[in-house]
Amino acid sequence: MKIAHIIDALGWGGAQTLLLTFAETASRRGIEVLVIGLKPDRYKPDVPDRLRAHGAQVIELSYRKIYDPRTIPALVALLKKERVDLVHTHLSHANILGSVAANIVGLPVVTTLHNTNTVQRKSLGLRKKIEQYCLRNLTSRVIAVGENVAGVYRPLIKEGALDVIPNAVGFGEKITASQKNAIRAELAGDADRLLLLAVGRLLPQKGYHDMLTAFARLHERFPKTFLAIVGVGELQNTLMEYTRSLGLSAHVRFLGERGDVPQLLAAADVFLNSSHWEGLSIAMLEAMMAGLPVVATSVGDAAILLSTGGGVLSEPKDPAAFALAMESAIIDPEKMRSMGRVAREYVERNYAADSWLDKLLTCYALSQKKSDWLEYQL
Repeated sequence: MKIAHIIDALGWGGAQTLLLTFAETASRRGIEVLVIGLKPDRYKPDVPDRLRAHGAQVIELSYRKIYDPRTIPALVALLKKERVDLVHTHLSHANILGSVAANIVGLPVVTTLHNTNTVQRKSLGLRKKIEQYCLRNLTSRVIAVGENVAGVYRPLIKEGALDVIPNAVGFGEKITASQKNAIRAELAGDADRLLLLAVGRLLPQKGYHDMLTAFARLHERFPKTFLAIVGVGELQNTLMEYTRSLGLSAHVRFLGERGDVPQLLAAADVFLNSSHWEGLSIAMLEAMMAGLPVVATSVGDAAILLSTGGGVLSEPKDPAAFALAMESAIIDPEKMRSMGRVAREYVERNYAADSWLDKLLTCYALSQKKSDWLEYQL
């Protein structure tokens, strides 16, 4: 069985991280994985190489524009040449182009919806309207990564075609005490500083201006705190300038793209997520698996993730409230460590990669209506 995952680009993001988990887990089951990126990512991340290291075949189309007229014929030719059995699409452009190409070839299509950034049809732009048409008419099964995403999209998907399959995450990285101290010293200049870590694209969705404003308030009361932000994106220069304007340049570091995020998580004290909207954050799952308490805005499925006490919630777009949430998470060191233990136990119990893959295989079988294939794979 060969599964083709089609995605807008292979840069750093939650959907791409999920593909890494899929490739690693599926390869152990003998499932062939082909990943097709519609456009090379301008930041040239190491995601394609990491996918190949997990056993996936990776092909990136070289067209400068995703909607190049050659894209669909190229996808059709690839799907035929590679003898693909099923197409799984991720993100808006791939949901359109991938589903069209798969239908031309006659292949079943499964689509994963990763986020909640959508509105009712009458307010949608042209691309979103086309995407909704494809989801409803060209897709066999639609996967929502969490209950919040499912609630937003359910009215737009044909009845009975929507499956809620929460994201999964692999086990966290183990590092020694000396390695942890070395990472902390490298990031903050002092291994004894309280290290807050955020991971995600530098985009408006992620609410980094709110995070920095909140951190400025926190730092006044707790001057030993240090904030490290992993990610690249369109707001990088703007956020760095805002950091300077707050007088925080010595206490905030933008790390850009990093290939050692698991080690950074293992070395940090608290994870921050200030998103304005979200589905089910992969970065948050990874942080919880690493045993970090989380301070997050109450968007997407964050409230579900933290329901057992693995962190503190705050209203989105409210820096003052986010600062208070951070303070409540760090003011009691023992409570902070306890939240981290609760977070890890919750994720280990509910978001393991192998059980996630089983659910995907069930979804694939439903899309193909071949129960014998499902029984064989499971």
